[in-house]
Amino acid sequence: MALFGQLMARITLLRHGKSETPRVGISDFDRALIKRGQQNAENVGNMMVQQKMLPDFVLVSPAIRTKQTYEIVSQNWPDIAMLFVDSLYEATANQLMYVIEEQANNCENMMVIGHNPSLVVLLNRMVGSTHTDNNLSYFPTCCLADIGFEADRVRDIDPEDGRLLSIVRARDLDSRAL
Repeated sequence: MALFGQLMARITLLRHGKSETPRVGISDFDRALIKRGQQNAENVGNMMVQQKMLPDFVLVSPAIRTKQTYEIVSQNWPDIAMLFVDSLYEATANQLMYVIEEQANNCENMMVIGHNPSLVVLLNRMVGSTHTDNNLSYFPTCCLADIGFEADRVRDIDPEDGRLLSIVRARDLDSRAL
């Protein structure tokens, strides 16, 4: 069990990279990443490796842009368990939390790659008033939020008692510095 005040379990939320503009003939589900979204995903993945922020388990929405984000972000990771979850595509924040709880198993660090508005709503619910000066109503594409909890495993967390460890907006990462 985690000592009081010691953050151990983590949930990392990542919104998919920048994707094609919606247009007639392509469903929302089938929109692909654009070049900027691909580069941002690569930068975030590299930053995660450098900062030792790798998850034990990843949940991914099956939409094309989230699949592509996962593939790029994880390209330099060791073998990490991953699951595509159909319900993540149009999940509400409550449904997203249900999936996290359902899949928590024995992992200490879970990552979810999904969509707004569910990610930003869940982020605000998890960290409540504990966040710093960050504007948590703005969760752009390829934005990552790392949330810590006073628990050993994700399955044991209080989902409304997280602490924002970091928030990374991909546009703030310089690929030359990674």
